[in-house]
Amino acid sequence: MTVDKAHAKRIVDLVISMDPIINELLDQVRLIQDTQLSSELTHSVTEIMGHAMLGIVVPLEQIFPDLNPDK
Repeated sequence: MTVDKAHAKRIVDLVISMDPIINELLDQVRLIQDTQLSSELTHSVTEIMGHAMLGIVVPLEQIFPDLNPDK
């Protein structure tokens, strides 16, 4: 299985572009007055981003280390 660098960069960029939406989603979920529901939804949202980072970005950055936006 191979992927070229340009395609990998596009995928990484798309995952990173989700950050503002995820953050807004978290803000809205945290406004829910039912603390148990808010907590459950917050957990689900953070899992979504965790899976995207660990399951998509990290493997691509292992192939192309210079794609890491923090470097």
